[in-house]
Amino acid sequence: MVRVHRVITGFIVALAAVVLGSSIASANEAEFDNYVVYYNVINTTFLSPEVAQAYDVRRSSNRAMLNVTVMERTDDGLKAVSANLSGTATNMNDQMRNLRFREIQDGDAIYQLSEVTVRRGETLEFALEVTPEGSERALPISFSREFFAD
Repeated sequence: MVRVHRVITGFIVALAAVVLGSSIASANEAEFDNYVVYYNVINTTFLSPEVAQAYDVRRSSNRAMLNVTVMERTDDGLKAVSANLSGTATNMNDQMRNLRFREIQDGDAIYQLSEVTVRRGETLEFALEVTPEGSERALPISFSREFFAD
């Protein structure tokens, strides 16, 4: 149990390092009336083997992982909530890849993860529809990322 907790903590620290290391932190969040959606995409080789195994993520230089967290504004601050996500990743040749998300719950934290195949130097345009649990309104998010060799 302690080992799993350390793995999960390592995963969270790795994701936080990527987010905080970004030169444009605001590009990794989208604000809506009652929600803030945080998102990030990393090459799966940045995950330790233990973290990748714990979350059933395949480590490869041609795979990226999209991590999305939906936070609801409450009187007590932000609270993580479940959400239904759908989306696509499209390259510059208009080749579209459908994203399939799976939810990971870790205590009070809730993550939506999806993996996508990438090529060295490829830029992907991500288009997401995020529907927080209990809401009928889908929140649209779009952004692009270029992937480099590690």
